[in-house]
Amino acid sequence: MNTGTANKDNLQGPHMGHDKDPVLQVRELTVAFNLPQGRAEILEGVSFDLYPNEILALVGETGSGKSVTAKSLLHLIPGRNCEIRGRVLFEREDLLSLPKKMLQAIRGDKISMVFQNPKSSINPIFTLGEQFHRLIRLYLPHRIAQVKLKMGCTRKQAVQIIAKEKLHEVGLTDTERMLKLYAAEVSGGMAQRYRIALALVSAPEILIADEATSALDVTVQAHILKLMKDLCTTKKTAILFITHDLGIAAQICNRVAVMYAGRIVETADTKTIFKNPLHPYTRGLLKAVPKLGKNESLAFIPGIVPDLVNPPKGCRFFCRCDHAMDRCRDQKPKSVRVENNHDVSCFLYHPDHTDKKEIPNETAPD
Repeated sequence: MNTGTANKDNLQGPHMGHDKDPVLQVRELTVAFNLPQGRAEILEGVSFDLYPNEILALVGETGSGKSVTAKSLLHLIPGRNCEIRGRVLFEREDLLSLPKKMLQAIRGDKISMVFQNPKSSINPIFTLGEQFHRLIRLYLPHRIAQVKLKMGCTRKQAVQIIAKEKLHEVGLTDTERMLKLYAAEVSGGMAQRYRIALALVSAPEILIADEATSALDVTVQAHILKLMKDLCTTKKTAILFITHDLGIAAQICNRVAVMYAGRIVETADTKTIFKNPLHPYTRGLLKAVPKLGKNESLAFIPGIVPDLVNPPKGCRFFCRCDHAMDRCRDQKPKSVRVENNHDVSCFLYHPDHTDKKEIPNETAPD
């Protein structure tokens, strides 16, 4: 791999090279918080596309800005001390500039979100059935009418039939008992599957899953991952899957966007990211993943994520990078295309980089 192969034609947007139009376009998303110690720019110029019928992983270590990205897409970050700039384009509308009422009509209907702790997003004072039935009445009036006509039943019975169908889709079978329970009375895995069922009642075009499996045991996690993959295949739902677990990203995601300190540093299809990672941070992440059957010391990236109240002036990975150059200290690298659908923000791959020396790919499979 030659580090000097990029040219001016490589300086393309993140949407180039795909045969479908994106269902969601994020452009130069910047989120800053005014804190007592100063202004912290948590996200800086985040741009990516999400396509129909794909699962895009947003990966990075804790503090990289993944969850802030997810919540800012739907303006879910509370407080007056938060400033959001950029564009989030959905159906030719910028979600960040929509009136509150129009944005609320999109949330939960066309774009749904599942959080890491499902019980925190389930109302604790109503039974699961009361909440589920309410959403069915809100989003599926035509389906209710169809069931009433077909089954010759009441509206209430039709809602119960639809609820049972929807819960079966996410692997929940003892629905009659479950719908009488409250959030505090169900397990984490059951609550997460219920929360996903809630998110899917409206048949959204986009599902945002923010660390949706990280708090679950391995068996339940595997079921949730299979469920999300099936959703993408059968219902054509586009999924933004936020995780710190590269193993999960490798299992179910079509593409991976690697995030560091509020910036996306590399984006490519999943196979390419794991076979030919380019950014020094991506390589460091992959080297830190334990390898089955190999008895060797676990690698790590030295240093910590920079203080975002006073971040590095140039590349935010500068202080931890083994390949840092003088320009990295003061200049911010732009995203360049180095191969088909593979973008990286690193001066090693810029057209004007003169050092042709190759970086050994220690993360490639043996």
